[in-house]
Amino acid sequence: MPGPGVRAPGGRAHRIPKIRGRAQEVAAMTTWRRWQDWVVVGLGVITFLTPFVFGDTSQTVAASTAYVLGVLIALAGLLNAAMSKAGGLEIIPAVLAVILFVSPFAFGFTGVTALAWSAYIIAILVVLAVGSLFAIQTRRATA
Repeated sequence: MPGPGVRAPGGRAHRIPKIRGRAQEVAAMTTWRRWQDWVVVGLGVITFLTPFVFGDTSQTVAASTAYVLGVLIALAGLLNAAMSKAGGLEIIPAVLAVILFVSPFAFGFTGVTALAWSAYIIAILVVLAVGSLFAIQTRRATA
C-alpha cells in the first residue's frame, strides 16, 4: 500500500474525481439511481395495496383492476430502473397510468369512490414522474 502522496502502480492516483454541474446530474441518472423510476415503483405498490387499505376487496372488478395495474406499473418501474439509460421504455408506465385513470369509467366502478379516486390520483402522479424524466432528458439534449 503506497503512503500518502505516493502514486499507485501504473502512474495513476486512485481518487474519485469531483463532479460538478451538468456532469453530476448525468452521473446521477444511471442504472438504479433515477428517482422517477422508484416513485413509479412505489406508486405501483400503493395501487396494489389500495383495496386492502380501504377495505374494498369485495368489489371484485375494482380490486382486480388495482391488483393487476399496480403490479404492472411496479414492474414497469423496476424495468426502467434497471436500464442504464432512460429510453423508450419510459412510456410503458405512462400508458399504464392512462389505463388506470380510465379504468373506473371503462369497468364501471366509479361508485367505489375510494378506489376510483385513488386510481385518478395515482395515475396523475405516475404521469408526472415519467414526464419529469422526459423533461430532464429534453433539457440535457438541448444543452
